Amino acid sequence: MQFGEVIARKSLGASPLMVTLITMTMPVAALTSIWWAKLIEAGDQRKLLIFVGSIGYLALASGAFLFNVSHLLIFYLIFFLSFALVGPSENRILQQYVASGSTGKTVGMGYSIRMGVAALACGVAGIWMEHTEGGFRNMYPVAALIGFIAIGILATIQTKNNQVSKPLKVDSHFIFSPIKDVIALLKRRKDYLRFEIAFMTYGIAFMMTLPVVPLFLVDDLGLGYDVIGLARGTGTQIVMILTIPIFGRLFDRTTPHRMGAYVFSALGLYPVILLSAAYFEGIMRDILVYTSFAYFGTVMSGVMLLWNLSSLRFSGDEDAGVYHSVHITATGIRGVFAPLLGYFVMTFLGKTTALLTAAVLFFIGGILMVVMRKIDIKNGEATSLRAHI
Repeated sequence: MQFGEVIARKSLGASPLMVTLITMTMPVAALTSIWWAKLIEAGDQRKLLIFVGSIGYLALASGAFLFNVSHLLIFYLIFFLSFALVGPSENRILQQYVASGSTGKTVGMGYSIRMGVAALACGVAGIWMEHTEGGFRNMYPVAALIGFIAIGILATIQTKNNQVSKPLKVDSHFIFSPIKDVIALLKRRKDYLRFEIAFMTYGIAFMMTLPVVPLFLVDDLGLGYDVIGLARGTGTQIVMILTIPIFGRLFDRTTPHRMGAYVFSALGLYPVILLSAAYFEGIMRDILVYTSFAYFGTVMSGVMLLWNLSSLRFSGDEDAGVYHSVHITATGIRGVFAPLLGYFVMTFLGKTTALLTAAVLFFIGGILMVVMRKIDIKNGEATSLRAHI
């Protein structure tokens, strides 16, 4: 899945606009998260995971017959629509089975294992696709098979609302009530709203880079699947194996705002390091590319934990799945326009300007985390966001 935009450009001849649309599939699909949360509240999330996950992974398996970029766009969208169910489901599981004071440690350890497997997968896939004609078609059925196994394991974990299924009528109330619930939640929890505004700023910067980075790697740096896979996939994941447990322990001992201020600001250096690779040739260029993604992986360890676990701190004893669905939906909202913003800046002002604009927004996101928390405290709307140990 890491190679989607690169496959589109290198092997299928996709235009920059089509590459941008492919990068939008995951965040736009995330808009459905609030409805998935409503569905898993109403009944057995295990059955829903199996049914919806099967549709997504069958779509992914169709990549074995991939010959045009439109097909790629369609099955990526179907896959990510089903994948939007996983986030709220995982948060409900974590809330029920893992103590608040150890979620960072537990998830950090889990992600380290996952990153180790992903690092190996990205490296092997990159080398395979670089040296095998049409090798990308072999990757999607393998990914689908692994996905079926994963969703099956997740579906064995029982949560409290799985005990009794409640009848749910899919009507206008089902369509509009989650939107009303989101608005009501954000009105009631002004501190969560402000946190999401700061997070949105970081997210806009991140999504601006989504179409720019693969095009920069392919068109400007002229890199092959092997180097891109080892740098963007293997290198990033290996670094995350080492750093995500550290950030996990840090998350258990700090607050979401403080952690966000540090990691968002630090991420501002990533586009700058990547851009420097264009000024060198040969091995030095490759080293700078590897360095930029290693740095990216280090900082994203903190961002990933913050993205996945911050909702648990805000939700307290309330349903964490509902809070996280709001968080994921915010991802979808910025996914509708931020990659296109990156595309237009890249098209009219160049890739360098687009990446530097993202760097500035990363810094602003970090600053906003501090500012928003100060407003919470000043207005008397700050609740304790430290773990209950």
